[in-house]
Amino acid sequence: MTEPKKRHLLLSGRELFASLSVRTREIVLLVVLSVLLAVLQALAAGMLSPVLQYIEFGKSKSGSGIFGTMLYRGLSVLGLQVTLLTLLVLAFVPILLREFIYLAYIAYSSRVQQRALVRLRSTGFAAIVQGDLAFAVSEGNNQLVSTLTAQVQRGGGAITQFLNLISIGLLIVMYVLVLGVLELKLTLITMVALALISLLVNNAIKRSRALGRETAELNNESYSVISERINALRLIKMLGQEDKETEIVTDVVERFGDAQRRISVLSGVVEITIDPLQMLMLFAVIFVGVQYFHASLATVGLFLFILLQLNVNVKGFNNGRQTLSANIDSLHLVRMTFKRASASRHIIGGETPFEALVDGIRLEGVSFAYGDETEELVLKGVDLEIPCRSQTAIVGRSGSGKSTLVDLIPRLRDAKAGRVLFDGRPVQDFDLRTLRRSIGFMTQDALLFNDTIFNNLVYGLEREPDADEIAGALQASFCANFVEKLPNGLETNVGDRGVRLSGGERQRLALARVFLQDPEILILDEPTSALDSESEQFIQQALDSVRHRKTLIVIAHRLSTVQHSDQIVVLNHGVIEERGTHDELLDAEGAYRRLFDFQIYG
Repeated sequence: MTEPKKRHLLLSGRELFASLSVRTREIVLLVVLSVLLAVLQALAAGMLSPVLQYIEFGKSKSGSGIFGTMLYRGLSVLGLQVTLLTLLVLAFVPILLREFIYLAYIAYSSRVQQRALVRLRSTGFAAIVQGDLAFAVSEGNNQLVSTLTAQVQRGGGAITQFLNLISIGLLIVMYVLVLGVLELKLTLITMVALALISLLVNNAIKRSRALGRETAELNNESYSVISERINALRLIKMLGQEDKETEIVTDVVERFGDAQRRISVLSGVVEITIDPLQMLMLFAVIFVGVQYFHASLATVGLFLFILLQLNVNVKGFNNGRQTLSANIDSLHLVRMTFKRASASRHIIGGETPFEALVDGIRLEGVSFAYGDETEELVLKGVDLEIPCRSQTAIVGRSGSGKSTLVDLIPRLRDAKAGRVLFDGRPVQDFDLRTLRRSIGFMTQDALLFNDTIFNNLVYGLEREPDADEIAGALQASFCANFVEKLPNGLETNVGDRGVRLSGGERQRLALARVFLQDPEILILDEPTSALDSESEQFIQQALDSVRHRKTLIVIAHRLSTVQHSDQIVVLNHGVIEERGTHDELLDAEGAYRRLFDFQIYG
């Protein structure tokens, strides 16, 4: 093996163990078990030598050699006579011991692998949720889910193969030592032949790594494409796109399947390359051993027996290298994704716990751009005062920067320029967790988990709410009536993303969760835009009940829902075009008036 290839193999091992956080003591114990397995396997094979010598020559020569000496000493210590039966019984002992060690190895290696996968998924998920929101948005939900599931599983397959390669490699070494004891010259010839066979399959192994990289990428693409279409089934049916979308999915999965097929073909290439060459080598060993070295039948027979076992392991070793090469890039993809997630964490909180808002929130000259594209500012020098316990409405056309602006308040994003101040202090001074837990955030897409109504209500609470608190939150959000009518009440499972509830019920339940949280500040991003009039009225009444008790920031397309706000801010292309009350802005005959008239008169 050349020096670059050695470094590559070592790099793969380091990458595997580092990526999967396999502990040093786990590696050491696995290596110890592998060594014991290899020693016992070699000992079991070597013990056949004195048995075969006894059968061919009788007692006179059966005690010669290392293994014969060991076996005879064992019989002597036990006080047993040398017979074929006692030789066979004693030769069986290492075989039996090997099986127990093998069971321990399988159990422990499986434990190490599963614990490594758990650690990898856990630390990866932690890196994603602790990283900045911009990272998750840029990567895409489907891509991240695929990475945490399918790609991590393939990466786990890589560590399994690597551990197997260590075990098989040690076993090959032991078999070679036994062969060397039996017949050194034949062993040297055999090693040269095996090395040449391994070199012949190197090209297939290199191609497997390239295919493994392609397979990892296609696996993510397949998951993303299928997941998107499952989520869009209603739209697909309504637009009659079933056949077209089936073709798209079929194309992706066919390309993924083709990559998998090519990996299987390469595995077959390795098989058909190794098998005939190994048989030729066996025949050559028989010919050379008998014709030139005049080896005895017992020696040739045992040599061939061990050589057959060695060939099986060499074949397994080369196949393992091919499989490892096919899976290693999944682990590399996982590692790079999690590394980017960790590196994306630029928003770091301060040391001051956020306790309460006293005066208000102020934005001074705030500008924002996604990524490094500073020439395309989403917000441009925004100045805005949001008094405590007031209602501020932010309106404007789609793409004007409304959602981006409110994301700056809980620091889901940070401004590129300017300052966000809470009671005159930069938002960066405050501890992120206490700041965000003081802000209730609700969007038009009410997020509910596939769990009971009760568990969705209390999600994130760090206290145990009593029955009166639950009832009060349900009543305030106009959820009490529909929850009482459900067969299991609060214990009703809402289904995936709340699919068993109507849109209005989901939105009101999400609002009940916010009320139970009892935050200082409430941010509502178009909470009624997708609701019917009755549901909108319920939400509006619920919000009116907390006006002037909470600091409300409402993004709205429907201007009818924000007419009573203390101030209305009109945002246009990232710039505040107007601000004032509903009546003031109507009288100004500006952008707000045009939006209002368009909604009223069309």
